[in-house]
Amino acid sequence: MIEIFTEHLLIVPCSLDIAKSLIFHRNELEQKSPITIPKGWPSALITGILPLYIEEMEIDNTYYGWGLWIIINYEDKQIIGDIYIQGKPDNNGTVHLCFNMSNEFQNSILTYEAVDAMIEWLTTQTNAKKVITECCESNFRSIQLFEKLGMRCTKKDGRFLMWELKKAI
Repeated sequence: MIEIFTEHLLIVPCSLDIAKSLIFHRNELEQKSPITIPKGWPSALITGILPLYIEEMEIDNTYYGWGLWIIINYEDKQIIGDIYIQGKPDNNGTVHLCFNMSNEFQNSILTYEAVDAMIEWLTTQTNAKKVITECCESNFRSIQLFEKLGMRCTKKDGRFLMWELKKAI
């Protein structure tokens, strides 16, 4: 099992069983889980992606770690967000990453801690050479976060900004 530990967080890939339980047995999962699962988690975006994630995991068990990751504040034993990696690195070693934090953590050091740890893991423990992400040009929190992470804005497409961080060689 892959686990990323930081000062405050545990970040783990979502297993096939957990993904299925989120869709088919949410109430039972909430009751039995030692981790608090907030009512608003996962986001509508992740909820929409879950069936595809489950299908990919059922077809290819090596997909584990290349999709949904769960961010857990281990002091509070609570899910506070997620990171979604849009599949394995492409032929150039590029991975696309998205993240979502619960409202009370969106402007916190924990967001930086989670995304920084994920990028560190991707660029040191996998064959990813470049991490890309995007945000709306008016999303100043994300822009500040990406700049703090050392990412650079590489493209503007309408209202969206593309960001990248290349692995140091």
